[in-house]
Amino acid sequence: MFSFFIKLIDSVVWPAFLVVCIWIVFFVNLRYELGLNSYGLHPQKWNDLYGVVTMIFLHSNFDHLLSNTIPLLLSMGFIFINFSEERASIIVLNSLFTGIILFFIGQHGSNHIGASGLVYALIFFIVTHSFFTRNKEMLAASFTLIFLYGSLIYGLFPEFGKLIGKNISWEGHLSGAITGVIFGTLYRNKGPQKPPPLDDDFDDFEDEYWNSIEIDEEAHNTNIQYTYKEKD
Repeated sequence: MFSFFIKLIDSVVWPAFLVVCIWIVFFVNLRYELGLNSYGLHPQKWNDLYGVVTMIFLHSNFDHLLSNTIPLLLSMGFIFINFSEERASIIVLNSLFTGIILFFIGQHGSNHIGASGLVYALIFFIVTHSFFTRNKEMLAASFTLIFLYGSLIYGLFPEFGKLIGKNISWEGHLSGAITGVIFGTLYRNKGPQKPPPLDDDFDDFEDEYWNSIEIDEEAHNTNIQYTYKEKD
């Protein structure tokens, strides 16, 4: 039980630390008018390749920041709980490859900021992993994240931004979705898996158990004697 609480706390602390860093950058940029948003990801501009890393820390306004905070906390939390050994590589690889794909498919001359690409990558990672493993915890995580992030599918299409009157980075969302599917597939044998059927477990146990028992035939050759009492 104690180890479970340690694992739970650990799964909260590190995602919260990343989110706090994002919030600090946002408010420092806002307070001192540093203009950091210009350091987002600029597709196909090799001199600005640093945007692959910096874009997740930059947000246009408070609504943009808040809309990414909760799904980022939850998706990272699920991964930290269920992938204790692979969690760092999952977060880093999904973040980097989302940025790299966006760098190549994004519109030239555009500037992409925000952590929504990483959010899409992590959610699609969890959904893809649960599709392969049919694990109950991962399936529950998938449905929870899809329910809370209702615009998940719509955000993959450019028309959605026009519909809601916002200039969303649908290319970033698409890059994240592609990345999540790729690494969800590659990591399908890691983390929580579908438990084997109960019958298979029992059969294995039964075979191993009975095969391990040596029966002493002589000890089981019981000599039964009958005693008859004469009828009065």
